[in-house]
Amino acid sequence: MGRLSDQVVAKLREKVVRGDYAPGSRLPTASSLSETLGVSVSVVRDALRTLSSMGLVEVRHGHGIFAAQPRDDTLSSALALRMQRSDLTISDVLQARITVEGAFAAEAAQCGDAESWKVMRPALDAFEEHVRAGERREAHLAHLRFHLSILSALRVPALELILQPLQEVIIVSSQPTEPERDDQWNIEEHRNLLAAIMSGDPSAARAAVHDHFAFLRRDGYQAFGQTLFRDARTTAGESIGGDPAHPSAALLD
Repeated sequence: MGRLSDQVVAKLREKVVRGDYAPGSRLPTASSLSETLGVSVSVVRDALRTLSSMGLVEVRHGHGIFAAQPRDDTLSSALALRMQRSDLTISDVLQARITVEGAFAAEAAQCGDAESWKVMRPALDAFEEHVRAGERREAHLAHLRFHLSILSALRVPALELILQPLQEVIIVSSQPTEPERDDQWNIEEHRNLLAAIMSGDPSAARAAVHDHFAFLRRDGYQAFGQTLFRDARTTAGESIGGDPAHPSAALLD
C-alpha cells in the first residue's frame, strides 16, 4: 500500500485535481484532515509538504492551507519530486533520453518538412553563439530549446504538452563536466543531428542521436554519470541561476 503519507497525498491530490477544492479555496486544517483520514497530524503535514512541492497546494503560515491556482509547471514539479526520491543516476536518465529522443528524431525526419524543421536552426545557432561567448546560462537555455524543437517539429501539440516535463531532465542531464571548454558542449554532434533530421532519413536521424550521446563513454564523463539525479539537479540549479524544475520561469524569458 506504500507509506501512509503517500496514500494521503493520493487522496488529497485527487480532490484538488477533480475540483473538490476550487483553486484558491481553503482546505481543512491539518488536525481536521488527520481526523477525517484516520492518520496522525505528522503524516498529514508530510503529505502537505509533498503536495506543495507538486504545486497543488499552498501552505500559508498563520492563514491555512489553500488549493493552488493551476500552473503549467505542475507536471514538471511532480516529475522532479519522483526523480528526487529515486536512486536514478545521470547515466540512467541519459539512456532513457537516447531511446526517447532517437524515436522523436526519426519521426521528425520521416514526417517533417522544411517548414517544421526551420524552428530548429535558430536554436542551434544561438546555442553555438552562447557557447563560443562563454555565456553558460544562455547556452543551457539555447540547448534546451534545440532539443525541445525536435519535439515541436512533429507538430503534435498534445504530445508537446504531455512531455513538457522533459525540459528539466534535459537541463539536469546535459551539464558539461568542463563547461568552460567548447568541445564539452558537443556542438558538432548537434549540427550532425540537425542535418540528419533535415535529410529526411529516419535511420540517419536515429543514428545521429546515438552519436550525439557518445560522450557517455568518455572517461571524464563516467564519474559524473554515476551521480544521482537529485544531486546533479542541485548543481544544475546553481549553473542556470534558478530552479531547473521551472526553466520556463528561470530561463525562457
